[in-house]
Amino acid sequence: MSVKQKLLVWLLALAVVFSGGMWVGHHIHRDIDPQDNIKTVFTPYEDGIGNYLSFLEKAQRSIHIADYSFTDPRIVDKLIELKTKRKVDTHLLLDLSQTQGRSGDHEQTQIERLRAVGIEVVVGTSEKAHAIMHHKYTIIDGEWVESGSWNYTKSANDQDNLQDYIRSKTRAKLFMENWRRMYTFMKTQEAKRDQTSASPEDANEDRDNGPAETPETAQDHRKSRSRHAPH
Repeated sequence: MSVKQKLLVWLLALAVVFSGGMWVGHHIHRDIDPQDNIKTVFTPYEDGIGNYLSFLEKAQRSIHIADYSFTDPRIVDKLIELKTKRKVDTHLLLDLSQTQGRSGDHEQTQIERLRAVGIEVVVGTSEKAHAIMHHKYTIIDGEWVESGSWNYTKSANDQDNLQDYIRSKTRAKLFMENWRRMYTFMKTQEAKRDQTSASPEDANEDRDNGPAETPETAQDHRKSRSRHAPH
């Protein structure tokens, strides 16, 4: 067999192997059902808080939370435990309206507990039209994500809600990008609120941008504002 013929045979063999690998990869990809890698919990039929606390227990390095309503002391207890005993770097983004609404006092109490041990809690609104920040998700160690309709409140377990749990670095990266984008806006927004509350002459300008903060609420924010920045 000539050198030219040997080269041709080798190229054909390579083409067969490569195309076969492409077909197998495509075939396997199409046969994977995403739900096979997702744990889904439906409340009130299943225990949302029990599953969530077990999820938090996985944390070794970091926890990043974005949540609309946050009042469950059991979650706060676990976050404080992980921060103080395991030194887990922990940060929360919470919606402003829920810290001032009907359950505002309960939420402020939990926020104070978190900040007392060095956990950063940033409070704010959506970037657009000062609307609510309505997310409910948690990212752990840059590879685990919990998301769904389940708020981090005591009543959420009795309501019709769902939680999805998945281990995916790709998904965790996607959620972290969203979290950091919100953090940048909400942190700047919080600083402006503090500055406005410290400068009464700027109160009218603040009203043009949304509901003004009461002096009592602003004072609470200034006292409890964290000095830590997320990694």
